[in-house]
Amino acid sequence: MKLRKILLAISLTATFSACTDLDIPPVNVVGEADIYGSNDGVLSNMARIYSRLPIEDFKYYYAQPSGSVFNVGGALYKQFSALTGEAVGRDTQGADNEGAPYWDEAYAQIRDINMMLEKLPDYAVQLGEPSMKTFLGEARFCRAFTYYALVKRYGGVPLITTTIDYPASVDMAGTRLFRSSEESIWDQIASDLDYAIENLPENSPQRGRVNKYVAAAFKSRAMLHAGSIAKYNTITLSQNQNGTDVQVVGVPAGRANDYFKAGFDAAKMVVQSGKYALYKAQWVAGDKAAQARNFRALFLTESNENIFVKYYDGINSAHNFDESAQPYQTKTGGNDSEISPSMDFIEMFDGIAKDENGRFDNIDNNGHYYLFNSPLDAFANAEPRLRGTVIFPMDVYRGQVIEIRRGIYTGDASGGIAQLKSEGNVGNVADLGETSLTLATSLSNNPTVNLKPDDPNGATMKAAGKNGPVTQWDFGNTGGTYLAKYLRESGPTDGSNSTQAWIEIRYAEVLLNQAEAAFELFLAGESGDSYLNIAYTNINSIRERAGADLLIGEADLNNIDIVRRERRKELAFENKTYWDLKRWRILDDEQNNRRWRILNTFYSSEAKKYFLSVKFQEPRGGFQYLFTFDTRYYYQPIPPAERNKNPNMIPNPGF
Repeated sequence: MKLRKILLAISLTATFSACTDLDIPPVNVVGEADIYGSNDGVLSNMARIYSRLPIEDFKYYYAQPSGSVFNVGGALYKQFSALTGEAVGRDTQGADNEGAPYWDEAYAQIRDINMMLEKLPDYAVQLGEPSMKTFLGEARFCRAFTYYALVKRYGGVPLITTTIDYPASVDMAGTRLFRSSEESIWDQIASDLDYAIENLPENSPQRGRVNKYVAAAFKSRAMLHAGSIAKYNTITLSQNQNGTDVQVVGVPAGRANDYFKAGFDAAKMVVQSGKYALYKAQWVAGDKAAQARNFRALFLTESNENIFVKYYDGINSAHNFDESAQPYQTKTGGNDSEISPSMDFIEMFDGIAKDENGRFDNIDNNGHYYLFNSPLDAFANAEPRLRGTVIFPMDVYRGQVIEIRRGIYTGDASGGIAQLKSEGNVGNVADLGETSLTLATSLSNNPTVNLKPDDPNGATMKAAGKNGPVTQWDFGNTGGTYLAKYLRESGPTDGSNSTQAWIEIRYAEVLLNQAEAAFELFLAGESGDSYLNIAYTNINSIRERAGADLLIGEADLNNIDIVRRERRKELAFENKTYWDLKRWRILDDEQNNRRWRILNTFYSSEAKKYFLSVKFQEPRGGFQYLFTFDTRYYYQPIPPAERNKNPNMIPNPGF
């Protein structure tokens, strides 16, 4: 957070003589009044709490083996989006889970927040009522944000809303708390956010700090999540606590509509405020290129679509996103090519030729590949949002044509090019006996092919282009595409020098939250607001900005999957999809011995055209890239260290 940093500790420079009266506080010790009795002191403390919020942003690294999975420095090799099928990556090799638990860090944060909530009222006169209300509202928002990170991982956890003063007034036994019901955690989150909404100002007092609409927007997310758990979760666990059965895992199904309604109303508050809108500064009706540029610019622009943002200034903080996602071709050093959007993801979008199974249609009725002057021609009619999200072969990035190629086909093309043996198959292309293909084993072993004298590409062509994909474990592309979303267009990319702001909550998500909650309420037969109409209107607002085909009428919105698919397209690569798939309880259906499909671009030296093949992600370095989600991980394991020291802390089912 770009908050003003206040230096509280004073260096001890005085020299004391033997006759000095030492019965005074040392000048380098910060007292309670210094921390809570001035706006500067509270702001400094608040800045520290903001900086520790569990935001799954550019520096969230689920594979971190120890310490914190948040605010991780260095190159991030395994990518969150490759756990969901949005993308494939070299280092994300199969279904995986967080390497380090979010527990001690969370409760340290909660303790600091609770202490602030208890101490601030003692200094109401010094702070003044407006500042006091704002700080208390911010603290309650941050506590809700922290408990949300806990409950979506573990279910019911100890609910602590006051400071446990160990060992002064609480003995060791008093620290061995039971898990609260999962329902009570969700209700506490709602209560904290309601307080924040009531007490925070309409406008943020500083960039990066929250206002009442940030709290409402976050409530729309959290309550939608709670409603989904109540409706779709089937994993439960109760514990007898001093004679009372407490459901620590799962939420009673009867609460689903309560939570959906709370999420709907919170989103409605944001919508009706008029403070936020979908970004359309570069959007032009009917102009696909402008609409694609608009969507890509959204993530690099300060706009009124941004509701809650984490900023990086390059001086006090920076991240490594460009180093992880950049094309091999344009990098200035470091890592590259960790995120390659999959064909399974790309096929979600409108405007792509598809067969009767909804798969990319790349083969004609005679069993031959369609041929293109450029690979981009195959996606020319796709909704612009896709082109704003994905860099395709021969797309332009940083002023360069991004050359992504799996190989060169040197066989006879006069009667068409029949399906390759690798089409739709498991295995490495180089191992499947494609005798008419010239392939690269690595970017350092990238053979040159002589072209026809009249070839528009010149006299020679490298088999794998400048990026691959290639056979060996190597740098370079892995899936035939690159990610465009959030990737900046200039500046160095070798290490922690990226400064794009992370948009944690944006207006499009609020519209999608409201649409989903509304459709769930409509399905449940709830009366009140025109739920189906609101869901329909919100989805069409998102689709219009995206350049997608609009729903013709409310009757077109006849399945929850329409709402979910829109969410997956719009919020892709924003670290939301993983939690959505978990709260819908469909991740195990999607990942059951699942391999993700990738785009293979080939150039025909005879036809002087490109053809596009689709196959499963190729094995690399001995890894098969096979994904199966273990249903136990709908609730993650309570950290063993916590269970070892607290006999009241029962494990989650399956652990």
